[in-house]
Parts: sequence; C-alpha cells; structure tokens
Amino acid sequence: MSAVETPRTPVVDRLWARVLVPLVVPALALAGYQAVATSGRNPYFPPLGTIAAAANELWFGEGLTRDVLPSLANLAVGYVSGLTLGLVVGLVLGRVPVARAIIQPLVSFGLTLPTVALLPVFLIVFGVGAQMQQAVIALSVFFVAVINTADGVRSTDPVLLDLVRVYRIPRLRRTFQVIVPAASTHILAAARVGLSSALLVMVVGEMVGASHGIGAVTLLAQQEFAYARMWAGIVLLAGLGVLFNLGFMAVERRLTARLGLPLASPGGTK
Repeated sequence: MSAVETPRTPVVDRLWARVLVPLVVPALALAGYQAVATSGRNPYFPPLGTIAAAANELWFGEGLTRDVLPSLANLAVGYVSGLTLGLVVGLVLGRVPVARAIIQPLVSFGLTLPTVALLPVFLIVFGVGAQMQQAVIALSVFFVAVINTADGVRSTDPVLLDLVRVYRIPRLRRTFQVIVPAASTHILAAARVGLSSALLVMVVGEMVGASHGIGAVTLLAQQEFAYARMWAGIVLLAGLGVLFNLGFMAVERRLTARLGLPLASPGGTK
C-alpha cells in the first residue's frame, strides 16, 4: 500500500516568496539606476544617497508643514468631496430614468474630458490657492464615481428589487441596505480609480497653480537644475502612490469579506 503524498505548496504561494518576489524587480531597478548614476556620465541621474539627502532636507522639518501636509490635506478634501458627490449623483442616475436621460450625456462628456485641461478655468474661477486644488481634484474623482455608481445601481438584481418591494421596505432603508451593498463592487472600483486620478491631478495642479506643495517644489527643482531635489519629489510621490494603494487594498479586502463580495477591479482611468 503506497503512502498518500501530501501536495506541495507552490513556491510562489509560500510566505517568503510572497514577501520577496515583489521586491525583486524594484531592487534590480534601483541597482541599475545606481550603476548608471555612479558612472558619472549623466548629471540628470544623481546617486541614491544624494537623492536621499535631498529628500531629508525637503520633506522633513519645515518642508513637511509647508509642502507635504497641505498637499495631502487638499488631496483628502478634494477626494472625499468628489467621491461623496459622485456617489449621490450616481445613485440618482441609477434609480431615476428621467434624470439619467437628462444628465448622462453631460457626465459622459465630463468623463472623456481630461480634468487637467480645465485647469485654466479653475484658475480664473478660484485663483491660486487651496480652493482651486481641492476643486480640480474633486472634479477628477466626481465623474469616475458617477459613472461607476450608476452602473452598479442599474446592475442590481431585479429579483432582489422585487423582493424589497413585496416587503414594502422604506425607500431610504432600501437604498442603504440593499442597493448600495449590491453596487459596492462598482463603488469600490470607482474609489480606487478616483484615488489614482486625484493624486495625478494634485501634482499637475500644484505645478500649474501653486507656490507650495509637492508638485510645485518638484517642478521648481527641475527649473533650477536641482536634479536631486527633483528626484526626491518624484520618489515621494511614488511612495505616496504605493502607500495609498496598499491602504486601499487593505480596506477593500475587509469590506468585501464582510459583504461577501469579490474584490473590485479598477474600471478605467481618468
């Protein structure tokens, strides 16, 4: 009688592999960059140590309160405002056919129009400052949230809607306990895409219409040929993007596990 063989765990599924494998490509990229930087052939690529020193000088101490925190505050206000308004309008479009017929063409046009193309208009209306930054970020998130939320609401199971009508569940309770959970996959996808769009628009908005902030400092460094400071800004923005993505994925897993739903996948970009 032969012994039953225990199935082996694939290498990629082992704990050490899940931790180390995603770090291989970034480590190789850093090593390759350092090799190019230390060769001294191109002044546009300073060594990693020089970039780290510039980052410490720029983003800690006075730079933290003058540039980093205001940028993150504008990002948070604009993102939450645009996402909240987009969810409300998306619910209306998904549930009211007349409103969808009237507003849908305008929303579709706004989704295809790059938000950064409207920066001159926002500068005229709001001027240079935090209000302009928050407004343009909110707009970039708004259209993504509207389209995804409306699609999620419209895809709600008709049998489920008939069931809540039979039990005469009040409209408000029906919306928040039935329709919103049913559309949560689309809403999470909108929130994830909107976060990436908000970070992008924050940087561009600061480069165009701000004297302080991460984007403004990065652009000023490039104009002054301070390439170590420029790369320090790029590294900070990349790090923020990674942290935001990891944080969102953690929240997404908790919510989807609680609701018994599959993980959302981004539905598009702005």
